[in-house]
Amino acid sequence: MAKERRQEEEAWRWRGGILGIAILSRLLILALTLLFRHLASPYDSSALIDPPCLVSSTSQEPAGIADRVQDPGRRTWGRRIGAAIEGSIVWDGVYYVRIAKCGYEYEQSHAFLPVLPLTMRFMTNYVLFGMIPLIGHRATLAFSGYLINNLSFLGAAFYFHRLSCYILRDRKLATSATLLFCFNPASVFYFSIYSESMFSLLSFAGLWCLLLGAKWRATLLFGLSGAVRSNGVLNAGFLLFQAMHEAHNYFFFLNKPLMTGRVIYFAVLQVLGSILPFVSFQGYGYYQLCWTSNDDELVVCRPWCNSSIPYLYGFVQNHYWNVGFLNYFHWKQLPNFSLASPMLLLATCAIVSYAKRRPLVFFSLGLARQSGSWREAALLSLLDRYRPVLDNQGAQARSVNMPNVVPAEPIG
Repeated sequence: MAKERRQEEEAWRWRGGILGIAILSRLLILALTLLFRHLASPYDSSALIDPPCLVSSTSQEPAGIADRVQDPGRRTWGRRIGAAIEGSIVWDGVYYVRIAKCGYEYEQSHAFLPVLPLTMRFMTNYVLFGMIPLIGHRATLAFSGYLINNLSFLGAAFYFHRLSCYILRDRKLATSATLLFCFNPASVFYFSIYSESMFSLLSFAGLWCLLLGAKWRATLLFGLSGAVRSNGVLNAGFLLFQAMHEAHNYFFFLNKPLMTGRVIYFAVLQVLGSILPFVSFQGYGYYQLCWTSNDDELVVCRPWCNSSIPYLYGFVQNHYWNVGFLNYFHWKQLPNFSLASPMLLLATCAIVSYAKRRPLVFFSLGLARQSGSWREAALLSLLDRYRPVLDNQGAQARSVNMPNVVPAEPIG
């Protein structure tokens, strides 16, 4: 009991240290942002663009606040702080703040998925309500975005460290990986009003639930990640990967075809659940933009609506930003590829190194793994499920190459 208590206290000290490192990285980014804004004018001047909402009823500003915000008697310091916060709304932040304030007014707005702006709106209207008369509604929305994203980053760093400890079985190595995550070259995007922080939190938390066997909770988190960033739908691959291994073991090792069918059935439901939020948002856009009422008849009004699969997100990305398969590969983008080359090289080296060290696991997707190598295949939650089988049928398990080594409980 005393040993377990000491281990738990040590784990909490490590977690507190990780949160401290994450907070330090946010403070560093804030200081650098303020410094460079003082030394140079922002390249993006879109922060000042704030026309009235297209339809006044779509504005999500709380009732009764507008008059108080426009009160000339507001404190000068409040107006200055509000102006400074609004001046920092650039790039994607302009869209997120606009959507949180006015809803999805324009077709191109649908490239920005709804969870982050909805969370910003909720926090502004119900948590930071008292700030609106002081600094203004738009500034409060932006402040909510900064607060949400940086708190999400702290949570993402926390879960990243837990995942690293669980898989690597080495706290020091996991801490080094978390340091690289906290101080990575793209860290400014995790600080600003972007979707990266919330997406990372939901993805890492979903993976943590998946590794612990809480698949439906992981499905929920993966689904929310797909409503934050479109590539969140790829998280369904983790569910498929684990289900593939589980079905493989039930069918070939345990000779239980009914359980194999059950695994496949629930895997299909979980995958559908994880992509449902993103698909639902596409349906919302189709309903909003494709059909208009004209003398009680429905009339198609946008070209993408006539496609066999009316995919709004892909159309918007390609039409407005030229984002598509290989569209980025132009000579003029060579400087950007040069900036990205260190990370691309590091990722490539890591994949090649893993393939050389674990060729059997890598090239067979873990299906031809050696005994006791499930940790490398990241199927940790299945170990406890098969523990009774391994205990009772150890000889048979070894004969069919099932894992016969169960690692210790996760660290951290």
